[in-house]
Amino acid sequence: MLRYRNDIDGLRAVAVVPIVLYHAGVSQISGGFIGVDVFFVISGFLITSIMLGDIEAGRFSVVAFWGKRIVRIFPALFVMLAGVMIAGCLFLFPGDLRALAFSTAAAAAFVSNIWFEFTTGYFGPAAETLPLLHTWSLGVEDQFYIVHPLLIAVVHRFAPDRLKPVLVVTALASFALGLWLCLSMPVHGFYGLPGRVWELALGALVAAGAAPLLASQRARDMAALGGAGLIALGYLLIRPTSLFPVPWGALPAFGTALIIAYGDGAITARLLAAGPVRFIGKISYSLYLWHWPIITFWRLRHDMVLTPADTAIVVTLSFAAAVLSYRFVERPTIDGFRGFRPGRLVAGGLVGVGLIVATAGVVHLNAENWRTYPPEVRKVASYADYTATADHRAQFLDGTCFVSLGETYQRDACLKLSTTKPNMLVFGDSHAAQYWKAIEERFPAWNVMQATGAACRGLWNVRAESHCLGFMPWILDDWLVKNRIDAIILAGRWLDGEDDLVKDTVSRLVARGVPLTVIGPTVEYEGEMPAILADAMMRGDPELAAKKRVMERRDRDAEMAPIVKAAGAVWVSAWDAECPAGRCRLFDPDGGPMHFDYGHLTLAGARLVAKAIPEPARK
Repeated sequence: MLRYRNDIDGLRAVAVVPIVLYHAGVSQISGGFIGVDVFFVISGFLITSIMLGDIEAGRFSVVAFWGKRIVRIFPALFVMLAGVMIAGCLFLFPGDLRALAFSTAAAAAFVSNIWFEFTTGYFGPAAETLPLLHTWSLGVEDQFYIVHPLLIAVVHRFAPDRLKPVLVVTALASFALGLWLCLSMPVHGFYGLPGRVWELALGALVAAGAAPLLASQRARDMAALGGAGLIALGYLLIRPTSLFPVPWGALPAFGTALIIAYGDGAITARLLAAGPVRFIGKISYSLYLWHWPIITFWRLRHDMVLTPADTAIVVTLSFAAAVLSYRFVERPTIDGFRGFRPGRLVAGGLVGVGLIVATAGVVHLNAENWRTYPPEVRKVASYADYTATADHRAQFLDGTCFVSLGETYQRDACLKLSTTKPNMLVFGDSHAAQYWKAIEERFPAWNVMQATGAACRGLWNVRAESHCLGFMPWILDDWLVKNRIDAIILAGRWLDGEDDLVKDTVSRLVARGVPLTVIGPTVEYEGEMPAILADAMMRGDPELAAKKRVMERRDRDAEMAPIVKAAGAVWVSAWDAECPAGRCRLFDPDGGPMHFDYGHLTLAGARLVAKAIPEPARK
């Protein structure tokens, strides 16, 4: 039987506290999110230890293991999901509530990581507005809990002496796959189980006795301290832009494995076993469950950027919710269901899943009816579903001339040169693609082509994702050299620190003798503008939306303008077009919001900006 270790409870606190603080706006902990990786290694160790202990005692059962996991995980999770759905019905607009219902069903069915893997695309909602985004890690663990016992059972049945090699091969294969995914499809590498198995397998290897024996206490102390140092380095050095979880996730993962392997009785145990630290570890599951929804709804009701006072409030509320959940949900259910037959526990768990999924379906079907809205608010809020509209399809040409991760740019279809009209190329990322249809309408005498991709800024030597590399360098270095066109319009979500790249690209294109127009950064908001504006309208003051405007984008516009003009291109300020005389428009000419997400313009909004684009001189 697995012996209880105080220091592992403390290690859970080391995992969860940085997560909560990082999510609550404490930016000094740049790698706070890696606490999830610490949890993964702990989970791999604990569940494997339990199963190996049961095997040794002759009582191992896959169904019994699943029953214990259901009692441990489901009650607190289902209470949190119910609470979040109630809050959603009270505060969210229909489009966001429907999305919440889907994610609730996914979380209950152990597939929320897959749900977010395929729905947090380029035009998906901002992460800070998704109350259940944090359940992706529970999806990874739940899927591992389904597969891992089956693997253990098979190995125990047919090759009981081969468990360590099997786990080593599994971990290495997952690490290699994770590295490939992080380089080519980072979203899938982050959310998917295949690229995360190595972390759980690392904990399983420690449970299986794969860590080398260290005889002296000094050596064990040094190894455990080294593990703590690796975790600390991860929190300090890893950033959201780091290649993660592979290879940077190795820091917290191996650090955790070292503490688990050598920390029992070591110097780290005395620190981790302190009463307050262990208490936080005990409530860590409920704290993880509740902190993110609390922070998300606070942001949605107040401001996306949390002040120190906001941080103190949401952290306090998170701990309060965690204590209540632990005291009145976790402990009573664990104690109350002790002794129940495993088959009944599994059956009861599946019934609970069905009830949550069915409730989420009811919420989804009635999303329009939970609250009443004035017609103008309902119209603005409906733009949360803008990506499903005909205007969006016409605006972006998704999957052909505007491509995202995993899609291939259709060169022949999108770069058809005309022999009767002058040829113009709209080039860049999604902030260029948003203008294509409006530019085509603005200049009907031109053949307007589009070469755009998500996060593909049209610059030489800029860091880009795999789908960009399939066509952007070819256009710059090959197609534009071999095919003379009459004008280029370059636009993008221009980032700080890229002025030299902008200057180099503009200078090189201008040197080729092609008239070049550069469109500056658009207005952006901290969150999804349709929800922000609809909420402000419900409060009776649409101008409240201005408080969530990102003014740094105006500064970026002012910084870029002289650089582009000095390099010989025409500069068009999208900011000035949307904000004449310093007063930004909130509504597009059709009465909808100017933007359908944090910063992409609706088609009507793009038409408004396109009016500021002068017609290029024809040669």
